[in-house]
Amino acid sequence: MNGKSTIKIQEGKVGMIGYGMLSSLESLEEILGRKYEDPIYWIHLSGLQRAWNFVAPNNDPNFPAEYINYESFYLKNNSAIPYEKSIFLNIIENKDIRLNCTLYFLTHEELALFDQFELGYTRIDVTDRVEEYNFENGKVYAYKALPEYEYDDINDGDKSIIEKRYLDLVLASYDKLGKEHKLEFEQSTLPHDPKLVAPVIHRKIRE
Repeated sequence: MNGKSTIKIQEGKVGMIGYGMLSSLESLEEILGRKYEDPIYWIHLSGLQRAWNFVAPNNDPNFPAEYINYESFYLKNNSAIPYEKSIFLNIIENKDIRLNCTLYFLTHEELALFDQFELGYTRIDVTDRVEEYNFENGKVYAYKALPEYEYDDINDGDKSIIEKRYLDLVLASYDKLGKEHKLEFEQSTLPHDPKLVAPVIHRKIRE
C-alpha cells in the first residue's frame, strides 16, 4: 500500500483538474452553466509544472465563429495596437515539481463540454500523478497544449499578448485560496514575461 486515501469516483462521473482559470469555482460554474455541487479537492500532481506557453492565433479557424469575429488590440501609451496571438497557461513536464491544483468531478457529458472549451489543448490522464489519493471507478484528466499550440519565442514573441484580465483572474483565484496556495502556485509556475502582459480590447468585425 502507498498510504494514500482512496476516492471512489461516482458512477457516470470523471475527475477534471483546474490549474489556471479553472481553479476559480466561479469560472468553472460559468462554463458548466450550473452550480457545482460535487466535492472539491486541493491536490498536487507530481512531475508537472505550469508555464505561460500556450499560444493561439486570435483568428484560429479551428475556433468557433463567435470567438474569431473580432479584432484584438492591446493598450499601450494611450494607443490601441493590433496583435495576432494570445498566450494562456499550460502544463509541462518537470520531474522536480509538484503542481498544486483543484480537482472537480463532472459527468462525461460535461467533460465533453470542457473538451470543446479547451480548444488547442488535449486531455491527458493524470490519475496516477495525484499525490494524495488513489482512485477507483474512474480517471482524472487535465488539459495540456497540443504541440502546434506551444509558444515559440522566435515565431510568436513579437505577435503575442497575455491579456491582463486573464492573468489577474488566475492570480486572484489562488489569492482566494490563501497564502500557502499562492506560494505553491508561484513555486510551480514558470514566470511569465511581464513585457507580454497588457490590457486588451476586442472589436467585433462582422455579424
